[in-house]
Amino acid sequence: MDEEKNHSRRRFLGGLVAASAASAVAVAAQGQGMGMDMMGPSKNKVVYQVNKSDSAYILDILHSAAVVLQHYNNDVSVVMDCFGPGIWLLVKPEKSQVRYSKFVEEQVSSLHMYGVEFAACEQTMKTVKLSDADLIPEARKVFSGAVELITLQQQGYAYIAW
Repeated sequence: MDEEKNHSRRRFLGGLVAASAASAVAVAAQGQGMGMDMMGPSKNKVVYQVNKSDSAYILDILHSAAVVLQHYNNDVSVVMDCFGPGIWLLVKPEKSQVRYSKFVEEQVSSLHMYGVEFAACEQTMKTVKLSDADLIPEARKVFSGAVELITLQQQGYAYIAW
């Protein structure tokens, strides 16, 4: 029981940290041009593999992205590559098999406002019978999550697997 309380507290505190980081990113982004400066695209690039649907896992990844954005003063290109069970992060709540908290939905929206891209695997969508209309507005469809990981790494993106 105490372990469950501690886990809930850690998740709550992690959420507060993520919210604080997102706020800091918002302030930094006002003068940063969304990861672009006068010289063009950022040299800092990272792709996250999102292949699980567990809420704690999702919160950890969203928090990590917020920390990366803050660390690089928003001069970073971030892609969340969602496939397998991770696809549910990008599905409208009324169509999703997984129910995420309002906080998770707000984090996705906030991170997207600051340039984070959310890639939805078309192959996974076909497997679980999702249509384009089932995706949240922040999502963009890609042919394959695995192919996207390969392509982005070839373009110099650092690969983060959780």
